[in-house]
Amino acid sequence: MHNPLSVYLVLGTNEGNRLLNLEKALELISTIPDTCILKKSKPYKSEAYGPVKQPFYLNQAVKVETELSSENLLNQTESIEIKMGRKNKNDLGQRIIDIDIIFYGNKTHSSPRLKIPHHDWKNRVFFINPLKEIECDAKRFKKFLKEQS
Repeated sequence: MHNPLSVYLVLGTNEGNRLLNLEKALELISTIPDTCILKKSKPYKSEAYGPVKQPFYLNQAVKVETELSSENLLNQTESIEIKMGRKNKNDLGQRIIDIDIIFYGNKTHSSPRLKIPHHDWKNRVFFINPLKEIECDAKRFKKFLKEQS
């Protein structure tokens, strides 16, 4: 890779065999062009986030290096979600897989489809704990942790 960026993803699943869903998502992420997985956290069990009552989630953070643009990476992760059976991206209900781009290097991005850093990452313990485990080095994350201690 020529000029890869470190990108942090968080996977979530609360349908079917959650562990197998995470494994399948990782397998498919490893096939994204110009992208390689560097680190992954263990799966974390968490309560569903938001107003809809639903089963618990398993979440997992993943550090990848990629040469893809943030929008192209989003296209790839959404393709994986659809391939795995995800129906409605904007639905807060149950899902077989959800792949969020939390940090894309130290860059910011805002479009109708994608906001980086993720718009609500500071309020989601199921993002923060797995990202801590894989030693997320995004400047915003390190600053946030320092403010919390």
